[in-house]
Amino acid sequence: MNNFALYTSTAEFSHLEKARTAIDGAYKTRKDSFNYKNNLIRSLVYSSLAYADSTRRLKYAKDPIEETKFSFRRLKSPKLNDENKPELDFVINQLVKAYLVIANKASASEKYNEAFNAYLSVDSLDKNNYFVKHNLAILSERLGYSNRAIYYYEQLIDDKKRSLPAYYLALSNLYDFKNSNRSLEVIREGRTQFPGNKDLLFKEINIYVETGAYSEVERIVGAALQLDPENVSLNYLAGFSYETMGKKDKAVEYYEKVIALEPNNYEGNYALGLFYLNSYIKPNNDQESSLSLAKKYLNIAGEINPNSVNVLKSLAVLYNNTGDMVELERVNEKLKQFILTN
Repeated sequence: MNNFALYTSTAEFSHLEKARTAIDGAYKTRKDSFNYKNNLIRSLVYSSLAYADSTRRLKYAKDPIEETKFSFRRLKSPKLNDENKPELDFVINQLVKAYLVIANKASASEKYNEAFNAYLSVDSLDKNNYFVKHNLAILSERLGYSNRAIYYYEQLIDDKKRSLPAYYLALSNLYDFKNSNRSLEVIREGRTQFPGNKDLLFKEINIYVETGAYSEVERIVGAALQLDPENVSLNYLAGFSYETMGKKDKAVEYYEKVIALEPNNYEGNYALGLFYLNSYIKPNNDQESSLSLAKKYLNIAGEINPNSVNVLKSLAVLYNNTGDMVELERVNEKLKQFILTN
């Protein structure tokens, strides 16, 4: 203990080596191995070696971590453990630091399984280490341990003072194929915590789109556009949502904004062309204006994507309704050729 005390006060490794030699000499018989004081000193010394000699330049019959765990498990007296709590805490702290060295080296070398196991050991010793839970969540996700990843991300978002938007997004993504209701709940919780986060907002919109809940899209699309007003995809999505709900004027407004932001946008031009085509073939509409606009936007969409079957089919419907047999034949011939060659 004198040598160990000198090591803790000076950090000179030679004192730790001497402490190791002394405790090994006092730990030879079966009786020695059950002596509380021997096991306490051995735990202190070997836990310190586990961290201080992280490169293992000394020779060991067993790794210092294993030696520490062996002796530490033999400290079974509640009364003596209470009396020696500072020493026991020191041992745990040294083991934590030793495992962190292993984990960090393994991560740097992309040995993710090894890093994961080392971080697991830290977590078993220090349940409140937020940094370790962060790494365990990410490594679990990377290694395909989705249930474990969910377990750690759930803990990370519970800590409201240190939680991050990325935790909510990752957790929601993990629940996508397991529990869609929970996936949406997580995103909503995240948006309550981080109301201005664009990624969480867009993920919520995507969930509503995938489930066909366009009324919900309408409810929050305004907030999304405030965050990113010139987002072409978002403006198109807003137009599509309004069209689905029968709000035609609003749909046209957003489709036109898509084209204003990106004139050669195929989806925006095709959507407007199809919208005006539907207006043309329905009664009680300004057919002449609708016809002109349908031709305009469908032809632009066809120029942007000459192999679009949807555009060709839409043009065929248009020319069939107008009785323009020349254009109809041209479109049908092109459509036949495209189908034959593809």
